[in-house]
Amino acid sequence: MCTGSGHRETPRRGTAGSGEGIGFDSLRQTILPAPRPPPPAPAAQQADRRSRGILQGTFAMPSAPQRFPIVAICLAWIAAGQLRAADQTPPAAATKLADFTRWVIAADYARDNSLLVTAGGESLLYRPGDVVVWNAADGARLGDLAGHPTAVWAVKVSSDGKLTATAGYDGLVKLWDLPARSSKHDLKKHKGWVRSLDFSPDGTKLATAGEDGTVVIWDTATGAEVKTVAAHAGAATCVAFSRDGTTLASGGSDKLVKLWEAATGAEKGKLEGHGDALWTIVYSTDGSKLATAGVDRTVKIWTTSDAKEFASLSGHKDWVTSAAFSPDGSRLTTGSLDGAVKLWDVAAKGEQEGPEPMKSSVWSVGFTPDGKSIFVGTHAGGRLVPTPAAKLLPPPPPPPAPPAQPQTAALVPSEFKSAAGAAGTIAADGTVTVGGNRAKDTYTLKAAVPAGAAVKAFKLDVLPDPSLPQQGPGRADNGNFVLSTFSVAFGNPGAADTPNVLKFAAVKADFDQGGEFVVAGAIDDNPATGWGIAGGAGKEHTATFELPPDAKIQAGAPLVFTLDHQYPDGLHSIGKFRISILQEPAPAQP
Repeated sequence: MCTGSGHRETPRRGTAGSGEGIGFDSLRQTILPAPRPPPPAPAAQQADRRSRGILQGTFAMPSAPQRFPIVAICLAWIAAGQLRAADQTPPAAATKLADFTRWVIAADYARDNSLLVTAGGESLLYRPGDVVVWNAADGARLGDLAGHPTAVWAVKVSSDGKLTATAGYDGLVKLWDLPARSSKHDLKKHKGWVRSLDFSPDGTKLATAGEDGTVVIWDTATGAEVKTVAAHAGAATCVAFSRDGTTLASGGSDKLVKLWEAATGAEKGKLEGHGDALWTIVYSTDGSKLATAGVDRTVKIWTTSDAKEFASLSGHKDWVTSAAFSPDGSRLTTGSLDGAVKLWDVAAKGEQEGPEPMKSSVWSVGFTPDGKSIFVGTHAGGRLVPTPAAKLLPPPPPPPAPPAQPQTAALVPSEFKSAAGAAGTIAADGTVTVGGNRAKDTYTLKAAVPAGAAVKAFKLDVLPDPSLPQQGPGRADNGNFVLSTFSVAFGNPGAADTPNVLKFAAVKADFDQGGEFVVAGAIDDNPATGWGIAGGAGKEHTATFELPPDAKIQAGAPLVFTLDHQYPDGLHSIGKFRISILQEPAPAQP
């Protein structure tokens, strides 16, 4: 069973939003895009809204340039110095799993289905943590493994049921004698929190992944460090042994899944495709598949024989915190902060009918060893839900097609004139290069609308060239220009005159220098303003002049373009440019 996740944060009491974290040097907090609606609700649901009113933040880690997205609890809780839910039971009060209402961030079953071990605490972060051992048959509380002063984010039981390992926000990895409920080793190596851990199949090794970006392999008999792997540029957030124990798979905040030789720590390969930090990683029972998921809300399944992507599953509306294969490997369950517990048909690569959504964010999911139930850990406790019968859901409808883009057609002017006597050369693609006399100047160009759909806009590309000062695109000594006016007149198809002068609806540019020389100055009828690009010399820039909706310019219509340059020094004219039209998108083919 894969564990949930957590994040390091040390808030200052009484100061909303302030905080300094070990390993982090800044915090940006923004509200999650889809907060849950605010109708009155029982205390547990109100607590859930606080954790889902949970803020999305990013901490910059000094060890790497990446920014690792994490969950920070809402500012009200931070200001109060508390992260506990209002209706949580005191740690010793619940004698049955059904009555336990504290955070369950991770959980794992003993292979013989006799015991369930849960990990979590009073909060997701810095308040007291707990590890509880339960009777898997009746949910009776058998005992606690005390030793973590803060939230516990990871727990695993060895295959023989003799050991359990825990880790979390305090950065301490603890190895326990599970039957005796006693501490065996304290494993100290990581700098910062530890997010994930896993036993080797034979139980002789333990792998841990943490904030410092390392994966550490330990000898479970002695507690000695066997190997430390510098695994990720940023935090190492999840780790799993392959079923034969020869490979370690790890995921990190760098969006990568990496594969390692378990014996030597040598890198075997990497799996790319996730769009954000990894959160959970798990091998199928037969070892043929590897599932990964995280902040980008997608679940990916990879074939281990060739390290190729087998399936990419979407449907969660928030971060995927946990994943687990069924005992026979035919199904995958995933849990998310959106409260959903989903089931997937591995072979069909599709979603199955799943359990009812939880009323709070899900941090841990896993099948019972017999596959008949799914354990779900939330911040309001844990519960067993029956595994639904395998029923494949209809595939989701395909996403809507992106809006069609306007078609661009370059105009090849039939004539270029310069009022100041400059020379203009027209290339076959319509590009105009201007040389000769520099002065206040007005360029006049003639062209015609080509065949095609209705004209939506005119596009002016100003182009760099080695022959221009500072490579242009302007003729001024610094490569700049000031286009005081851009205007277009048009006529009827086949006619020679152009009596109609366009009034543009809007104009936009990829760059302008600001002040009096924004691109809007080219259509404001004020010769003292105009489009300039100081600070952007030597690069191509584009201005788009949009027509009003009622403007109708037909194919074959004559066009006259006027580019006026009235900057006082007489040097700021355009040196190289091209004019195109943007036409309505072509109709979709049946």
